[in-house]
Amino acid sequence: MHNMPLPYLLRTVRLLQSCQSYIRGRLPSILRTSSSSSGLLLTHKPWTPASTVTSIPFRFFNQETSVIAEENNTVSESSVCDSADHSHAHSGEDSLKADVQNPSTHPPRKLSCVEVLDAFSGSAYSQHELYDSIKSMWNVLANSKKLKSSDKQLITDHPNFSTLCYEVMKSAPSMSNKFLVYSLNVFVSLKVNQKTRLVQTLLSICQQRLSSLKVGEISILANSLKMLESNKTVDILNSGVCLLIELKCEDIKDVTLLQNLMRIAPTHLRQKFEEKALQMVDRFTVPQCLHMFSVLAEVNLHSESLLDACSHKLIDCLDELSCRRIISLTGYCSKLSYFNEKLLSAIGDNIMNNIYMWEKWQISAVLTSMAFLRFRYVPLLDYFADKIIEDVESLKTYNLMTVSKVYSIVNHLPEERGKFLETLNTALDSLMNSMKKKDLLRTVYNLCLLGLVPAAAIQKLLEDKSLYSTLDNVEKSYLGHIKLCWLLESGSRPYSIENLENVKANHSDSVMMCHTFLKNYFTDPCLYQENMQFPSSYFIDFVFTLDTNQRNLIPMGDVQKLENSQNITRIAVLCCTAGSFTLGNLHPIGKMAVKIRHLRSLGFHVVVVSVNNIERMFSLNITLFRKLVESITVTHLYVFKVPVHQFIMLSEVKRVEFLRENILMEIPSNQKANEIQQIEET
Repeated sequence: MHNMPLPYLLRTVRLLQSCQSYIRGRLPSILRTSSSSSGLLLTHKPWTPASTVTSIPFRFFNQETSVIAEENNTVSESSVCDSADHSHAHSGEDSLKADVQNPSTHPPRKLSCVEVLDAFSGSAYSQHELYDSIKSMWNVLANSKKLKSSDKQLITDHPNFSTLCYEVMKSAPSMSNKFLVYSLNVFVSLKVNQKTRLVQTLLSICQQRLSSLKVGEISILANSLKMLESNKTVDILNSGVCLLIELKCEDIKDVTLLQNLMRIAPTHLRQKFEEKALQMVDRFTVPQCLHMFSVLAEVNLHSESLLDACSHKLIDCLDELSCRRIISLTGYCSKLSYFNEKLLSAIGDNIMNNIYMWEKWQISAVLTSMAFLRFRYVPLLDYFADKIIEDVESLKTYNLMTVSKVYSIVNHLPEERGKFLETLNTALDSLMNSMKKKDLLRTVYNLCLLGLVPAAAIQKLLEDKSLYSTLDNVEKSYLGHIKLCWLLESGSRPYSIENLENVKANHSDSVMMCHTFLKNYFTDPCLYQENMQFPSSYFIDFVFTLDTNQRNLIPMGDVQKLENSQNITRIAVLCCTAGSFTLGNLHPIGKMAVKIRHLRSLGFHVVVVSVNNIERMFSLNITLFRKLVESITVTHLYVFKVPVHQFIMLSEVKRVEFLRENILMEIPSNQKANEIQQIEET
């Protein structure tokens, strides 16, 4: 028989694989009835004419189903019944002929693991067929990170799976290193018992050839060892792999290999890989910069210098990233606690410039990550709030919980504050009967942080006698805070200033530095009260009493004599760390914002001191600092929009007010430098 038709037949089968309409369900049966498996374990894609490829902007790929996602579903699809009626087959042939004539109609589809095993139905196998089978299965499993256990069970229960295992075990000694580690990774990924002879044989041969493995093969082997339980063989291999990784680190020239090895490198080698990555960072492409975020997040390594270098490249190329990748990027930043205001601002600007391409759930995901980073991007928050107001009926329980959490964390309300809060209150009233108790508790707590006190929901929580016993300590504090908000927001005062009591406090080093700084300035301890607290409630670092007429501080012993005077103002000084403010400014967030609001309702004038600014001030010359404070004038107050009533305090509490940076933070850096130079000259 002439041997020329065989290549044409093979090519035809390859083309048929790309047809997704009919052949997707029929291919397993075609494979089972084929008399030759050699042509079915295909690794080459059918030829597609370059002229038929349509150029599509990269941004629009973010909505389509990826090839990887398609591969994830092929295991389930391969279980379609083998039999088909004759009429359907004829109609299918017509469509197949059309697809063969135009091979670019559908993209080529890779085989699933089950289809690979279906092709293994003959009685004789060449080594090439075996290797192609292993490689095909490895490709599918490597791209199917979330393959279900049921799908894995479907693969291992396949009639030909045991045959494949036997052939691999028999051929293992003669396998190349590449297919050896592929085989081990495939069977380990499919949860084959590591005590079986198959896995033990592969591990033993890997141990023998360990020194001859290349960097990419070491990476695959290390990933396989991570999925195995610890025993003597695995531990020896792990030790050898760690040693090889350390030895080969300096020789790595490929960025992808470097990032793969960073994922599996032991903790003590991470710094070495970080230095190597910094040396190669100039060669990073945009996808590799994004992938570096992924790698660092996976190994939980916060490398500020490496993240900054990658961010610098990403900021200029955000238009090249799909919506899904931008969501991932903000998620990585959140996981790594990477507070890069410039990067987050660029992401926000990019989203607003392409807002028509973003769906509401995608914006919600970005805002959630930004909120955990304490980043308040006002335009996007306002836009999302408007969308919520327009479509309140679309708010489900999860959406309501997310919105209340995001906006309460960054303490943001849009311009239409009343409509926004009313929308959330309406949604809560309609959903609270279907919400779980703890979900309702968290949602009400977040709304209270925003200044909305939903009476009906609070009443339902308080009437539930069994709720308190099911809560942990954090959730109990939520309930207590809700009760306090209910009382204060309704106009009642559960505490008076006389209820303040002195307590012992264990401050952090930075807060203690702030206390020391303020006490050194106010040399007379009679002028203030330190570490004061309302019973089981708010803590205040310093309490001052100011006579607004005399413009001086009143000693604590004389306060009671002037208790009924209208000229008395009590000042609560709060020493706050950076976590109490949004990123890049002094906008209070979360509990701190509520604390300030409630202290004001109790009659206090609240002064917030940034501990981080205190630390920076200690690095300045103290003489220069005094001159800066003394240089503050009424003109500064008006020009930089500082309330005039705060100027009253400057005669006695200049340094406290200066620490708030209400003035100098608003001056441009060049103007500030000129002012400092003038002060120094005087």
